[in-house]
Amino acid sequence: MKDQYGIDSSSPPPQNIVPEQWADLRMRRSRRKFQIATIVMVTASLLVILAFLLTAWGISALAAPREHTPVPATHVIANVPRPTPTTQATPSPQTSAQISAPVDNLLTNKALQQQFSGSVLIAQKDQILLSEGYGMADWDNKISNTPQTRFYLGSVTKEFTAMAILILQQRGKLNVHDPLCKYINDCPPPWQSLTIHELLTHSSGIPQLDDSSLSDASPQAWIDSYDNVPLSFTPGSQFSYCSVCFQILGYVIQQASGEPYSAFIQQAIIDPLQMKDTAFDSQHYYSLTDHATGYATWQVTAVQLGWDLDLQWSFLFGSGLMYSTVGDLYLWDQALYTNMLVSQQTLDEAFTPYDATSEFAGSGYGYGWFIGKSPVPGHHLIWHDGRIDGFRTYIGRYTDDHITIIFLSNLASLDELALANQIQQIVFANYHY
Repeated sequence: MKDQYGIDSSSPPPQNIVPEQWADLRMRRSRRKFQIATIVMVTASLLVILAFLLTAWGISALAAPREHTPVPATHVIANVPRPTPTTQATPSPQTSAQISAPVDNLLTNKALQQQFSGSVLIAQKDQILLSEGYGMADWDNKISNTPQTRFYLGSVTKEFTAMAILILQQRGKLNVHDPLCKYINDCPPPWQSLTIHELLTHSSGIPQLDDSSLSDASPQAWIDSYDNVPLSFTPGSQFSYCSVCFQILGYVIQQASGEPYSAFIQQAIIDPLQMKDTAFDSQHYYSLTDHATGYATWQVTAVQLGWDLDLQWSFLFGSGLMYSTVGDLYLWDQALYTNMLVSQQTLDEAFTPYDATSEFAGSGYGYGWFIGKSPVPGHHLIWHDGRIDGFRTYIGRYTDDHITIIFLSNLASLDELALANQIQQIVFANYHY
């Protein structure tokens, strides 16, 4: 007999699915059906009791419309004040199920078809609608992905590098419109006209060099490698995605703060937000109990990431070597609705689209974020994806509706933007305003 997801629970698992994974899928469906049944039973009981009371009291308005009771928040960031939006509706239990069930169905089927492996979290107005793992974190040891699994973030790391720059600006250590060379001794001649703003917005013209050609004698020697490398275009004249620019910004963070890049991110962002499963400790990532192994294709292991470097080199991590979980990224997302890290004026600077991008039609780029359009006319989407060996990641923040979509994948063959669009379509097709 097939269940509501089209899976025959009495049949043996498909050949490409290990028994443990098949059992986990069946158990997750049973648990979800039980949860839905419980909600229906409790709601029906409450309605019967309410009807009895209203009849006893002689109230004739029993059939008048009533508001749904919201499901309590299940994951609230500690010590962070919450905004009180005036244009949002709290999703009812029925609406929550209408969103979570089809997304779960989509990702479960993709995992069965060897098209998705990872973790996902979807939330709206402080309520987590879906938090699940799919596929395997480690095929060799038969360890499944869960919401607690850590993944390398790739370019989602750039959000944190940009925020560190803005924190330093708020502390009076720098300004985004300062010359870049103000913070770099023996600055390469081609960089003399550049500002920090142009690096933050991928409009500097600095080309990406082959890392293997760069000197590893010292960070200054790494900077010196660009002495005779001309800019690709006039600064500020166009958008050209530049990962090395965020490594250079990591170096600026070190110079302005007087601390290694990774140490500053830790004390300025990770610790205040209590992101306990987030770090840059790439030397020990693969020894963590809850880490995901990166796969180039289904069950084909990708090149392992991580450099055995001194802390003074941690600025190189600024473009993509942070790791985290969907839960920790939700803490990050929620903090960005508050002034816990920086002022609202500074947040507005970060989320202003300064340059239209050629790679992503309809989106501009702020400080570490793409700024695009939500499916709701007049509403905004603030997003970023990440691509690094063995991993694909995405966070989308629909700020006018307080909706968040996060997924982290350890399957490099995944098209993360196509998947984000599919999930977005499901969420907004079933979201009631």
